Amino acid sequence: MRNDPFCAMPKGSTGIALGVERHFTATGIVIDDQNRALLIRHKKLGVWLPPGGHVEPNETPDVAVLREIWEESGVLATLLPNGEDHAAGDEWAEVLHAPFAVLLEDIGQRGVHFHIDLVYLCAARGQEGASNPEENTDLRWMTLREVEALDDGAIYHNARHLIVKALRGRA
Repeated sequence: MRNDPFCAMPKGSTGIALGVERHFTATGIVIDDQNRALLIRHKKLGVWLPPGGHVEPNETPDVAVLREIWEESGVLATLLPNGEDHAAGDEWAEVLHAPFAVLLEDIGQRGVHFHIDLVYLCAARGQEGASNPEENTDLRWMTLREVEALDDGAIYHNARHLIVKALRGRA
């Protein structure tokens, strides 16, 4: 890594970086009434992940995550509160749902393309869902033990960590 204030800096950096792409994404850890998490096998990556994707222009992240969950799985979900107070103090401002976590993910691990991933906790609204062949190759509801038992190559470490944390917190 160069000693340059405009280079991509990992771990804790939010600085300006020329030649670096950063996109906002939203991911939903969807939990059903049996305390199982919804995971999809990503079509391009081949790993199990919670549903999610890019925040579209003029879309808020909390709306984006619900849209992405629906598009990728056919599951309707609701956002779970994360301690936020929805009173903004006036009629011209709205408090959005607070994410469970915010990740800066180095896509391709080359320091040039990042996702600023707002990860939300969500509750399924009753349906099982179905895989969307345009987005993924499989869909499963997994228990805590099933998520923990996935091989390291089958799920990203950060995804497993947050899903396990969410499922343990709901048990």
